[in-house]
Amino acid sequence: MMSSNEEIQSSILFQRITHPINERSKLTEEQLNKYETWKIQPGMAQIKLEFIDFDHEVRLSIEHLNEKDKKLIIETNNNETNDSIEPKKKKFKGQNRKHLEINARSSSSNINDHQLCFFVVRGGLENCPYQSNCKHSHDLTSYLSRRPIDLDSYCYMFDVYGKCSYGILCRFGQSHIDSITGHNKNILHLNQNYIESLNKYPPLLKHLLRRKKYDYKLSDHIIKIANKQITKVNIAKRNNPINDDENKINEKQHDNNNDIGEKDDRSLVDIYYSALQIDNNQNQNKPSENEHLQTELDANDGEQQQRQSSRPVPFRTLGIITDVDMIRLKPREKIRIDFNRRLYLAPLTTAGNLPFRRICKEYGCEITCGEMAMTTSLLQGQMSEFALLRRHPSETIFGIQLCGSFVDTMTRTVQLLEENFDYDFIDLNCACPIDLVYKKGAGCALTRRTIDFERICRSVSCLSTHPITIKLRTGIMTGENNAHDIISLAKSWKTEYDENHVIDLFTLHGRSKEMRYSKSADWNYIDECAKLSNPIPLYGVGDIYSFEDYYQRLNETNVSGCMIARGALIKPWLFTEIKEQRTWDISANERFDMLKRYTNYGLEHWGSDQAGVDKTRRFLLEWISFLYRYIPVGLLERLPHRLNERPPYFFGRNDLETLMSSKLCSDWVKLTELLLGKVSSDFQFLPKHKANAYG
Repeated sequence: MMSSNEEIQSSILFQRITHPINERSKLTEEQLNKYETWKIQPGMAQIKLEFIDFDHEVRLSIEHLNEKDKKLIIETNNNETNDSIEPKKKKFKGQNRKHLEINARSSSSNINDHQLCFFVVRGGLENCPYQSNCKHSHDLTSYLSRRPIDLDSYCYMFDVYGKCSYGILCRFGQSHIDSITGHNKNILHLNQNYIESLNKYPPLLKHLLRRKKYDYKLSDHIIKIANKQITKVNIAKRNNPINDDENKINEKQHDNNNDIGEKDDRSLVDIYYSALQIDNNQNQNKPSENEHLQTELDANDGEQQQRQSSRPVPFRTLGIITDVDMIRLKPREKIRIDFNRRLYLAPLTTAGNLPFRRICKEYGCEITCGEMAMTTSLLQGQMSEFALLRRHPSETIFGIQLCGSFVDTMTRTVQLLEENFDYDFIDLNCACPIDLVYKKGAGCALTRRTIDFERICRSVSCLSTHPITIKLRTGIMTGENNAHDIISLAKSWKTEYDENHVIDLFTLHGRSKEMRYSKSADWNYIDECAKLSNPIPLYGVGDIYSFEDYYQRLNETNVSGCMIARGALIKPWLFTEIKEQRTWDISANERFDMLKRYTNYGLEHWGSDQAGVDKTRRFLLEWISFLYRYIPVGLLERLPHRLNERPPYFFGRNDLETLMSSKLCSDWVKLTELLLGKVSSDFQFLPKHKANAYG
């Protein structure tokens, strides 16, 4: 979204060159010595002499910090002028929780106080069930008089699809709102039909989860079997077979304590068919609460619920034998995915949202995966967590990444997803290094709890009709790798019917939890694990930033493919470079057009009202906190550029390129203002991630 004035500003920035190119003859000896030192210094990107900014003044912009941080900066600067006082060190890292409070505080003041009722916006005031008791305003005339000035006259949704569902609340509504009546205009575009994103949160499911009335009988039964079969005794028996007498004694003792009524040697796969015992007579006589609730739901939500009706789960039936009984897929007879040498975008927290994945798909990405979703939050029915499951129709192979620490929450979540959502595979996160997740026994910690890990993988694989993948790190501590042990363990799990493996794909990040991103990924260890995992495919992760890196890792190691993470955040066109095997010297104008598309996709996904504009701006800023690290190819002396190489201060070939390479948060905000209009005077932003870690 750009107004005519803002579009003119961006074109001026693209054409203007404020900083003249350096001439070697005009540089001092000190500057030339600096340049020669940088060329041989390890970990430094080699920028051409013509574009190095020798006169750059290191400064910290405090324009969009909160008052407390501004005060600390001023105090620090004052202390540095006094030699007798040791200066305080103030670091602004994105990992702290303060950014949530700061960003929420600044956006709350922008939301209009006179919120209209949903039915007034949609033009159906008589359908409001609360009428005069409604907490939202029904006075359309009053709202029109107070309605804020539009950010622009161009509405992306209306111009492309002929309809904007946000109506009078749209911040770009001049083209589709009647200024007198406030009614929303609709124009049918026969050549462009609006396709909604998939995996919306069904209202019936929301109701059941919040009332804790969702039926988990199937998963609960599988959990009981898994807890009974996968124990220290049984694992030790499997690894070290004992004599027959001791084996019979252990089996007899185990049967005495058996409250499930299944044999010890019965597999989860076989139990899957008889896990859900249904009393047909009881179900016929008992009225369904879901049927009564469905009639009370909003008509639009009802249509969405019908589109996402639950898929039936196979179970034994009484009476006439049907085709479902005779011709039935076994749990491991799943939809197969060819993972060999596919371009795989890693699941990326915060930045890997739906609009960003659409950008990557346009550049040639083949496999996408949603952001990490916590199983406990999903089972509690939190809307923010279900938003992470959204899928765009252009995502041909889409996975959902789950993070949990226990078999009950993971298995229940998979049943919930299997019956209500559309996806192609499930990725189990065993690689998250965040301490908050690690201390709960999830993420990296799960690889140390092998019994719980096996219970989760076997139960989830048994229940799901989609492939199961696992994301790993090399280990917890540096120099103490354990990924090979986990891979060997998971490789040994097979079904009794068809000898298929429980796990369909491993993805291994070549760093430990302790390392984070401070050192280069260990591809030698990834190669060893790839040999060990055969025939199960393994994808390597770490430091893929050019097509040379990609094909070198693919050809010199035994991996089945490479997952791309930070490289895609910094240069999403990396997928195009890999497919075409060329280095793309993308211009600043092309990169700015990419930001325009992201903005349009964000407004389509999060909404074009004030809340949607704020969300789009914040997620755009989070992405720019990575995107600014890209060094244009035309400025480099040596190719390929490595991901962890830090450049000296430089300026671009035009002012727009210089602005997009700025490390200052205030300059990032200026970029968003060219796309989404001016920010308010109290706007504050602090990046969530520490995106400036070069290593």
